[in-house]
Amino acid sequence: QEIEKYSSKASEATTKFHQAMEEVKIGQMKVVDYQKQIDETNGKLKIQQNLYEQVRSDRNLYSKNLIEAQDEINEMKRKFKNMTHQIEQLKEEIGQKEKALVNEYYTQKRMEKQQEQLNTRIINLQNDR
Repeated sequence: QEIEKYSSKASEATTKFHQAMEEVKIGQMKVVDYQKQIDETNGKLKIQQNLYEQVRSDRNLYSKNLIEAQDEINEMKRKFKNMTHQIEQLKEEIGQKEKALVNEYYTQKRMEKQQEQLNTRIINLQNDR
């Protein structure tokens, strides 16, 4: 009976041992699966970090380009304002010169008329003698 008792206990212990070994195998398989998931997740994280860095780099480049374009626009606006001012000044000068030219024209016509009158008078005075 004692042998049966020990045999039975040994059999139970062997069964428990095999069950424990099976549980250890299952646990190890779970650990391997979890490690694979962690590796996959880390891979995805690296990809996302690289994409983030690329987007950040692009954003910085576009931001720099935007600032340069805005500076260029402001410079062009300043030049446009100066040119508009110069155009107005030139228009004013042209207007003044046209006015002066018209005045000179009428002065010349008046003097030509006076000269003609004086010539006629001279001729009349010479004829009267």
